[in-house]
Amino acid sequence: MNEMKKNLLPLIVFITASLSLTAFEVTFTGGARMDIPEAWELDESDPSVPSWYSPDRRSAAELMLWAPGTWDTLDSFIESARPQGAEGDVFVFQCWGGEAALATWTFPGSGGSFRGWFLFVVRSGPDVRVSAIAAEEDFSERQPFLLSVLDSYIPGENWRLTPGAVSTFLEITGEPEKEAVGVPFEDTYLSWEQSSAGNQASQDVIEREALVLSAYASVPDLFYPAWERYYRLIYRDSYSRLEPLVEALQSGPLPLNTSDPRVVSEKLLSWLQGFSYGSTDRFSDLLSPSAACSSQSGDCDSLSLVLLILMDHYGVDGLLLLSQQAHHA
Repeated sequence: MNEMKKNLLPLIVFITASLSLTAFEVTFTGGARMDIPEAWELDESDPSVPSWYSPDRRSAAELMLWAPGTWDTLDSFIESARPQGAEGDVFVFQCWGGEAALATWTFPGSGGSFRGWFLFVVRSGPDVRVSAIAAEEDFSERQPFLLSVLDSYIPGENWRLTPGAVSTFLEITGEPEKEAVGVPFEDTYLSWEQSSAGNQASQDVIEREALVLSAYASVPDLFYPAWERYYRLIYRDSYSRLEPLVEALQSGPLPLNTSDPRVVSEKLLSWLQGFSYGSTDRFSDLLSPSAACSSQSGDCDSLSLVLLILMDHYGVDGLLLLSQQAHHA
């Protein structure tokens, strides 16, 4: 591991200059990003390796970046970066045009046994290892946070509005069927295909992030920033999943060259206001934006997210306003 850090140092030293002690969306040299959970603190003890701890210091996250192509193969990367004595499973899959792996390992450490999730990515931005660990006895309780950390990683600007690695893995390993969708829009009909596994992965991300958000419910000063992060991650995960709908709109009733942003916004809003109320009986009470469009149903949160994403595809800026007191978006 010392040799790994020595090779890592030239890339990381410049990165850490842009970090602060509080948790927020962090951009690193080279364009990689992470969205660290609220109240997690940067550990400055080793300036070569950015790492963060939960407030009770029973969970931790760490980012290690190497120049692209440092590792010849993903397998050699994984074996070199595996903690000593680690046991568990490794799942390899395609992600962001490169190759990725998710590993869940239990391993001994100073003060006890630890368990965590590790993400490895090669041939897409910098070679990277992201780890998120907890004391073994805390693993089940902390797992939503750990997976959220991994899923927040983005290799570069080109992937800023695509699902994270965990969400991608969930979709790849889900049911591969495409679902044909047809819904009315004004006096015409929109048709597109969407991934059933993608819908399920998106809903799973929402449920996980709702569990993360719930940890801040009793601390107002933290809840609102955590709520913002919640919607950032859902927006990012949902954005590309609505692209088939966008293509149907732009090739049909609402061409991209529609000149007046107000007309675009009014048409999209009028369409969404015709949806029926719908939610989910799961913990989040938030239906994924892609499922909302295919079912023509949703609540204020999911439909507001749909509207923001669709307007952005037309170059129209939007802002999501939230009220905890009114339970409304």
